[in-house]
This record gives sequence, C-alpha cells and structure tokens, in this order.
Amino acid sequence: MLTEHRLPIEVDGHEVSHLTARLLHPVDARVPDLCLVFLHGLGSVQEGTKAQTFRERAAMHGLAFCTFDFQGHGVSGGKLRELTTTRNLEDIGRVLAFLRTRGFRRFVLFGSSMGAFAGLWYAARHPGAIAAACHIAPGFDMYRGFLLAVGAEGAAQWERDGVRQFRTGELDIELDWQWMRDLREWREDQLAQATRTPTLLLHGCHDETIPWRSSARFAAACPSRCVDVHLFGDGDHRLTDRRDELWDLAIAFLRRHGMLDDRHGA
Repeated sequence: MLTEHRLPIEVDGHEVSHLTARLLHPVDARVPDLCLVFLHGLGSVQEGTKAQTFRERAAMHGLAFCTFDFQGHGVSGGKLRELTTTRNLEDIGRVLAFLRTRGFRRFVLFGSSMGAFAGLWYAARHPGAIAAACHIAPGFDMYRGFLLAVGAEGAAQWERDGVRQFRTGELDIELDWQWMRDLREWREDQLAQATRTPTLLLHGCHDETIPWRSSARFAAACPSRCVDVHLFGDGDHRLTDRRDELWDLAIAFLRRHGMLDDRHGA
C-alpha cells in the first residue's frame, strides 16, 4: 500500500513549512521493522526515475520504501533558495521520526548526489540510527565545486548580492549565499573520521558533476573500513540508465551485511 503523508514543521507552535512523504508499506512485509529511505538530489524530486524504479522493486519483494521531497523541492514546503545541508539533515530526521511512529526501527538510506551527501552526514552524526547506506555519486566537495563554477569574482558577487542563479538539469534555481556558508562547515575529512555505517558508494567514471575519485578518496580515508565503492566505467552522474543494476548491487550489499536474505533482490 502506497500512502502520502504531510509532515508539518512548526516553530513556537506555528506551522512554518512541511514535508511531503510517500510510504510504501507492504501488508506482508518480509522485514517488518526495516524501511528503505530515498534521498533525492539538488533540484530533483521524490518521484524521479530512480526512486520510482526502486519503489517498484521494493514492492515486488515485500520491502518498505519511503520517499520525500526535501524542503524547497517538489510538493514539500519551504524555499529552495534557502537550502542548506543543515536543513536537509533536519528534514531526514523528521522523516525518520515519522517512520518510527509507523513501527520501523531500522533504516537504510538510498541517496543521490546532494541527498547522498546529507545521508552520509546524518549516519555519521547519529551512530546506530542507520543500519546501512547505498549512495549514488555523493556530493563530496560541493563547496569547491560551486566556487570553481562561478569563479573568484562570481563568488564575491554572490556573497555581496546574497543570491545567485544556477542551472541544474532542466531547472533554473536560486541559492542564497547561506548555502555556501553552511556547506563550508561540513568537511569531508571529518565525515570520513566519523563514518561507521556500512556504506556502498556507486559512481560513474564519466561523472562530470562529482568526480568518481572523490568516492574512492573518501572510502580510503575512512578508518573504519566500512565503505565499499563500485564504479561504472561508462556511467554518468545520474546513472539513470543503470537503475536496475544499482538496485541489485544495493540488495547484494545488504544481504552481505545480514539485513536481507535470499528472498530479496533480483
């Protein structure tokens, strides 16, 4: 059964925004306390192609699957221009709190790009809260990437004006300088040191947005040695054309870590 839920965000008793989540909760779920949670990328939505494919595969195999739009995206509230990594982590926390009211106690995060970066940090900051993670092209080093995209003069102008327009995919978006100010605080070296969650990173070698070497570098820097990397020699940033293979690799990873049995997967 697929249901839609509106999650209010309140400040001092007044609603200031909301999240919209969609939960596939099979009546005969094979792992009743486990839910897979999808985290979309910048400018994307919870009904993207990969999320829909993963939901269909989850339904076939009796697995609970939740999607939601980060604030400023899709049918959730909030403004996209006010996006920050801090806000994204708060959104993940709200969704997981909601899922706990539905009886789920274990979570696997499936993130893409910006969502993957937020998912990695959420797991690192909440040890034990996330059972495992499977992330596609995590947005490592986004701060430097945005600086390179706009150049030194462009960055100075962005800081002075407070807002700048960007194009991502088919969308034109505006981001406040607060996005950069906040992003600067989320350092990759600290994330690597704090990561303890079994994690699979999936990355295309022809990714022109986030270089695949960033995933390899991150895995090598994790003292816990809990991060695996799978590279697609002909893959791009989104890996949309490899979504069935992404699912199968993720399920195999979860089996290997004892979270699923042979009834789940291909």
